[in-house]
Amino acid sequence: MIGDPFSRLAVVGGAADPEVCARLARSLVTERLPEHPFDAAVRIKRVLAGRGFRDDATAFALPDMIARRGGNCLGLTLLVGAVLIERGHEVAFVVRLDPLDDVHDAGAEYYRRLHDPQRGVECDSRLPEARDRAARFRFVPVEHASIVLPGRGGDRAFEATNLVDLEVPPGWAPAAEATRRVDFEALAAAVWCERAKALVRGLVRGRVRGRVRGSTDEPDTWRRALGLALRAVRGDRGNREAWAEVWQAARALGREALAAASMVHHASGGGDDSLFWFTRYRMTGDEASLDRALARLPEYADAYLEKHVVLPLARGAPDEVLDEIRRRFVVAAWLVARSEVLELEALYHRHAAIVAPLFSASELAALLASFAEAGRGGADNRT
Repeated sequence: MIGDPFSRLAVVGGAADPEVCARLARSLVTERLPEHPFDAAVRIKRVLAGRGFRDDATAFALPDMIARRGGNCLGLTLLVGAVLIERGHEVAFVVRLDPLDDVHDAGAEYYRRLHDPQRGVECDSRLPEARDRAARFRFVPVEHASIVLPGRGGDRAFEATNLVDLEVPPGWAPAAEATRRVDFEALAAAVWCERAKALVRGLVRGRVRGRVRGSTDEPDTWRRALGLALRAVRGDRGNREAWAEVWQAARALGREALAAASMVHHASGGGDDSLFWFTRYRMTGDEASLDRALARLPEYADAYLEKHVVLPLARGAPDEVLDEIRRRFVVAAWLVARSEVLELEALYHRHAAIVAPLFSASELAALLASFAEAGRGGADNRT
C-alpha cells in the first residue's frame, strides 16, 4: 500500500524537511491531466520540461532534483511515477541492466576497433590523457529505470528521460542483459542504495586527491554508506546492488559476519548477467565468475582489466608477455576514457603500481598532471 509518494521520495532522498520537499515536488505538476495514463505521463514530462527540468546524470534524490531542476533515469522515473500514482493511475516499474540499445552497440563496435589488427592499439600506443575523455559509451553494465503502465491491451513502456527532445517517442523499451519488474516502494528504496554509492565514490575521489586515506572521516563515511545500503535492502530484499554495497561497506568496517551474510543474500538474488558474475568474482575471487562476466559483456572495462592485466601481473608474468599486457592496459584505458560512467584519472591512481613499471614513472606523472591542467583550464570533452 503506497501512502504519499512524494513524502516517500523526500524521505529516501534525505530531505532536511520532508514535508516541505514533498509539497514543492507536488507543486511542480498541478495541471489537469489526460485520463489515459500514457497520455498523462507524456503531459507530466512536458510540464517538467517547461519548468526547466533537464536530464542530469547525477541527480536522483528528490531534494537535489528540485534544486538542480533535473534528474537521471531513477529520479525522473520516480517523480513522474509519483504524479501518476497520486492522480490514481496504476503504475509499475522495470529496471533494465545493460540496455542493448544504440549506445551499447556503438560501444561494442568501438571495442572491436581497438582490437583490430590494422586500426587497433598496440603495446606502444599512447595512453589517453585528460583531453581524450569523451562521454560516448558506457563499458560497464548500468541499471536503467523506466515506467510500465499496465492496461487492457497489455503493458506499455514509458521513458521519463530525454527531456531535451520531447518529440522522441517515449515508448523506449530495449532488450537488456536482465530486467526486473518492481513496484514504487522497491524502486524508491533504490535511492538509498544510490546515496550509499555516492558516498563511496566521494571516498574514491578523496583518495585520488590525497585527502581521505588514513583520515578519521573514512570510517564514518563507510558507516553512513552501510546505513544507507541496509535501508535499501530493507525496502527491497531483491536489490542485488544494495547487497553488494552492504558487503563492501561491511568489509571496510571489519564486520566480517555481516559481509558474509550479504554475500549469501546477493547470491540468492541470482542472475546470469555480467554485473552479477563480476560482483561474484569480487566477492569470492572465483575466476570462472570473471570469465562468465566477460562472456556476457566483453567490453566490460573493469572485468577486462582484471582478466588481462591485473591477474597476469599478480602471477608474475614473464617478460615475453609484457608487451601484450601493455597493449591490453592501453585498450582498457581507452575504454574508460570514452565511458560516460567511468573515471580515467581514478583508473591511473588506482593502478599506479601497474602503470609505472609497465610504461614509466615519468609517463604516469605526465598523465596525472594532464588532469590537474584540465582542472585549471576547465577542459573536459565529457558532457
